Amino acid sequence: MPEQSDFNAIVDRFAHRVYNHALRMLNNREDAEEAMQDVFLRVHRSLGTFRGDAELSTWLWRITVNVCLSRRGSRWRKREQIRMENVADAIADDAPGPDELITILEDRERIARMIARLPDREAASLTLYYIEGFDYAAIGRILNIPPGSVATALHRGRMRLGKMLRPERKRGKP
Repeated sequence: MPEQSDFNAIVDRFAHRVYNHALRMLNNREDAEEAMQDVFLRVHRSLGTFRGDAELSTWLWRITVNVCLSRRGSRWRKREQIRMENVADAIADDAPGPDELITILEDRERIARMIARLPDREAASLTLYYIEGFDYAAIGRILNIPPGSVATALHRGRMRLGKMLRPERKRGKP
């Protein structure tokens, strides 16, 4: 049976990152919150059997990605919502003005929606690489695929995102 203090330390250390990853993959705050709860429920249930073959963070990200992919495959998404994280940090003296801030948030929201429309492996790879900062080997361990497949998923994901962005650029959007 896992120690409650070990579990609490894991939640304290990773909750914010798990939630943000789920939000990027699911593009819905309610689904991200539910996914985060599912992740930590699975962690709590499995912590006593964690053998340490992988790093704790790799094991946790594998659970997170699996939960998010499962939710993406289901029809639980009700509607898309604007992601407004870190707005308070952005409103500093040297921060962009209100119009610029709105544009930045709209761009982040648009990219998050596009990533959510990508095939699962590509969406997970892009999010883990560009947003979470994992290398190919770590992503491969998390997704249970070889690093070469990670490179392929990243390449295909970038290409698909580029195709999605081209029509917007022609219409005059950045």
